[in-house]
Amino acid sequence: MDDRQAIENFLLTRTEDAFCVLFESVYPRLRRYFLLRGLDAAEAEDLAQNVMVIVYQRGGEVRHKELFHGWLFQVAKNELARHWRRRQTRESIAAMEPLSDELASKLVAHTVFAGQSDFAVWLSYLEPAERELIILRFIEELSYEELALALGVPVGTVKWRLFNTKRKLAPIINAALPRRSGVPTD
Repeated sequence: MDDRQAIENFLLTRTEDAFCVLFESVYPRLRRYFLLRGLDAAEAEDLAQNVMVIVYQRGGEVRHKELFHGWLFQVAKNELARHWRRRQTRESIAAMEPLSDELASKLVAHTVFAGQSDFAVWLSYLEPAERELIILRFIEELSYEELALALGVPVGTVKWRLFNTKRKLAPIINAALPRRSGVPTD
C-alpha cells in the first residue's frame, strides 16, 4: 500500500490496523525531519512518536486528505517548538542553533543523505526558517499548499520565500560544484 492509500484508509476508517500501516509509511519521514532539524537519533525518535500519537488522536481534524502532509508537518513543527522551549527552560540554551560541522557529520553518520554531505553544508548558510522551508519542500516533497498549511502562511508567501531561499543558495551551490568543461555555469 502506498503513502496516499495509507493516509486515505486511516482517515476513512480510523482503525488501529490502518494506523499501523500509516505509521510505517509516515514515521521514517518524521524521524528524518527531526534529524535534519538538529536533534540526535533518540530525540528524533521520541518526537516522531509523539507526533504519531497526535495523528492517531486528532486525525479526524484533517479536512482535506490531499493536504495531510501539510497538517502532519505543522504538527511536527509545533512539537519541535515545544521541544525547544522545554529544552531551553531545562538547559538555558538558545533554541534552533545554526547547523554546525558536528551536525553535518551526524547527518552523514545517520545516512540520511549518504554520499551527499554537501547538502548539510549548504543548509548551514540558511536561517532556521529557510532550512525548514528547503527541508519540507525538497526532502519531504510537500506541495505549496501543504507548505502553506505547515508554515501557517499564504501560498504566495511560500512561493516568495522559496524563490528568495533558492536565490540565496544558488551561488553557494554553484561555487561548490566542480566546473564541467564546455558547460556554461552562468
